[in-house]
Amino acid sequence: MPIRGRTARRAALTSCLAILLMLAGPEAMAALSCSVSATPVSFGLYTPLSGTDLDSAGNLQVNCDGGKGQVTIQLSAGASGDAADRRMFSGASTLRYNLYDRAARNQVWGDGTGGTRTVRFNVPKDQPVTYDATIYGRVFSGQSPAPGFYVDNIVVTVLF
Repeated sequence: MPIRGRTARRAALTSCLAILLMLAGPEAMAALSCSVSATPVSFGLYTPLSGTDLDSAGNLQVNCDGGKGQVTIQLSAGASGDAADRRMFSGASTLRYNLYDRAARNQVWGDGTGGTRTVRFNVPKDQPVTYDATIYGRVFSGQSPAPGFYVDNIVVTVLF
């Protein structure tokens, strides 16, 4: 599907990044070809009374070859609809968290809107590139969620 004259491929990531559903339209015949895979951001057990944020990380890998160009990686807002205020759900209960492109966890990784940032890298002409990106996650302290298994689905969009 064209987005601003580029080809987009989407990979569905579950459980705060679980993996992979590739979609491609007829525009996929472009010279540059990319694929994406990921490992989930799995937070484990959240202790409401700990007073500290719960941090974890996952990995996103984008492999590109066959052409040259700039590649942009976007993360969707998830079920909350707001990348600046992501939430995992367990039934009607929610747990606030977010995803970042840096260990400092000071800039939300999103689609470039609402103060979020995207990740970009360049692919030289006819040179395969594997781009490994760590996805840093944080569940915020001070929440009192109901016991349960909390999950969110994030869609990764790779524009090239």
